[in-house]
Parts: sequence; C-alpha cells; structure tokens
Amino acid sequence: MIASRRGARGFTLAELMVAVTGGLFISIAVFSLARFGSRFYQQETRVANATLGALVGFERLKSDVARAGFLGSPNIARDPALCGSVTDAAANWPTELAHLAAIRIETDHLKAHPVLDTAVNGNIQPDAITLAGSYDSGDEFPIRMVAEAGSGYDVYLQVLSGPMARLGPENLARVFKAGRGMRIVDSSGKHQYGTIAATSYNGGQPIVSLTQAPRLIVRADSSATQCGFKGFETGGLASVVNFVRYELRDVSSDAAHAALFADSAAEVMADDTRVELVRVELDTAGDEIDGSLELVAELAVDLSFGVTASTVGLGDGHQVLEVAEPNDAQVVAIAGDTQGTSARPQHVRSVRARLSVRSREGDRSANITPSATIAPGLYRLALNPAADAAERRYARVRTVQADIALTNQLGVTW
Repeated sequence: MIASRRGARGFTLAELMVAVTGGLFISIAVFSLARFGSRFYQQETRVANATLGALVGFERLKSDVARAGFLGSPNIARDPALCGSVTDAAANWPTELAHLAAIRIETDHLKAHPVLDTAVNGNIQPDAITLAGSYDSGDEFPIRMVAEAGSGYDVYLQVLSGPMARLGPENLARVFKAGRGMRIVDSSGKHQYGTIAATSYNGGQPIVSLTQAPRLIVRADSSATQCGFKGFETGGLASVVNFVRYELRDVSSDAAHAALFADSAAEVMADDTRVELVRVELDTAGDEIDGSLELVAELAVDLSFGVTASTVGLGDGHQVLEVAEPNDAQVVAIAGDTQGTSARPQHVRSVRARLSVRSREGDRSANITPSATIAPGLYRLALNPAADAAERRYARVRTVQADIALTNQLGVTW
C-alpha cells in the first residue's frame, strides 16, 4: 500500500504554476471578450433606442403637421373670410393670433450651440415650426348666444348638440383652456377670433369667456357694416385654436427631465451639450402654456423643413408647384412669418420634414465623407469638434424624412 502511494506521480510546482498562469490568461481573455461584447451590445442598444425614439417622435410630428390649418386660418393676414383686420390697432390683436397661419417655419433657430454650430459638423442650423389648428377637438360647437360681459365676452354654447354631448361637461375646461384661441364662424360664413379667459357652467349652461382683445365686431343690423355679429349670433359655430411649436431645446435645467442627466457629463462625452426635440403649446400671446412641454425625441441633432407650394393666386392664371428643399432660403420666403412680408403659407400643399438623432456615446473615430458612392448627408457627429482630428469621437446619426400633405389647405387658392 505504501509502495503504491510512493509510485504515484503528481504535479510538480513548475507544472502547477504553468497551469495556473495559462488558466489566468484564458480567464482574462474570456473576461475581456465578455466585457467587449457587453459594451458593444449596450452601444448598439443605445443606437437602436435612439432610432426607435426618433421614429416614434417623428410620427407625432407628422400627425401634427398633417392636421395644421384644421378649423383655423391658412393665413389670417390675407384670409378673405376674416371679419375685420389684424392690423387694426384698436382691436389689439395678441401676437400669435395676429400671426396666425397653418404653418410658420423659422430657420437657424438654435444658435451658438457648442456641438452643432461648428464647421466640423457642417454648421447645422436647425429649424423650428409653429402649427395652428384645432388639435384638442374635431368639432365645431353651436352657439346659443354671444354677449358682452364686463371687460370681455361670454360665448354660451348650446347644450343639446352633438359636439357638446361628445365633449361632456368634464372636458369643457380641458379643450377650451385659458390662453388658447377661439374661432367663431357667424351665420354669413365670416370668421372672428378671440382669446379664451375661462370656462364655467351657469345652471348647466356651458360658457366660454373671452378676453377683450381682440374685440369682436357686432352690428345692429345687416346694413350697419360689411360684417359682424347680428343679435346674439345664435347658430354660429365655435371651435378651439391651438398653437403648437416643435423645436430643438436644451432641457438640462428642466426638473421634469432631470433623470436624463443623472450620470451625464462626468461619464458620457457631450451629454452636457445635448438637445432634444420638444413639443410645446403656446397661448395667443406667444407664451408657453404651463405643463404643455413634451419631450418628443431624445438626442436630436437636426430638424429641417422644406415645402411644396402652389402658385395659384399669384396672377399667372394656372397652377405650378414650387419646391423649396430643406435649408433653402425660399422655405421662409414661402412659409415664414406673414407680418410685413410676402410670405404665403396658405399656398403650401406639402411639408418635407427631416429629423436627425444621434447615439449617446461617440463610438467612432472618423467621419463618413460623401463621395460618388455615398450620398450627401449627416451620418456622424463629432462630440468634441474643438479637439484635434485624431482625438475626435463621433456619434452615429440616424435621419428620418417624410413628405406630409396639408389636406386642410388643398382648396385654398387666394
């Protein structure tokens, strides 16, 4: 038994050290491979999440653009259905109502941004767009009467009507929210606009109160003026007018979105200079309505718009479609601010919207240069553009684009 044990051969110390060292190297290789695979998976997941977020947000933008002009005015400055004039100083029109148009595009909106506004990244100049129409309701509400009340007006809505039955008493203040606009179509088909001050129920009677500005035009009989309310304007139609704005914005100081920046600049390059695509509702004075800010797409890079417009009404006698691509100065000439300009947003038949978003981290060391086989476009974004070329880190960019028909303006020829 003892001889058998002495004859059994075991591992020498040298063999044991070689085996342990070899196993250690294999463990390190496996750990490194697993770590790289996990990091690669996380990077690709972030890119996929950014792309998915862009698609979801872009669908929201497309839906709102397609609804622009619904129960509103394509261009209130030239609208032949308007009773009165937005240039009437005595009426004291609020800013957004005086500039009311189905769409209003502003170029070069986000200025002096440390990541976007550099030659390395192509001097990206994002646009902003303001849309107007009835977004919270698809109904026109029959009016029982319009009466002056103190320093404003009270619009009494008919109780026994389909639109009021669909709305319900509990939703009156949600749709006719203070600060929003109201359009009133009188019995002759003329339009007037007001600013909602409050809503109330008086003995079961729904009332929407309007401010004094702009003033409503009233005529005692049909021959007093060219237009205006006759009597109580019973049977007129009222609808809400929303002003919705899309833009790129830095929301890092907004407490509601603090979770996005919980581990920001210290760990991820350029998180402290990121911007997001947001949707916000404006009141008739042009101020943001509290609680209306929505984050539509994270890590946005660029937002741009082009338009296709009709030339009907320009005196040429026939229709020709004019196309202005995104970043073309002609976009603002057609769909810009209507006050003091020759802009004609009422002629816009479709909008080409383009949204670009990036991945959170810079996982590439070089840009993609357009060539004969690579179409021009924004493919990567330098997160540290001020650094030397060898030190720059590039984040991947995904871009979505669509042509959106403005169905509410297809019949506008003036």
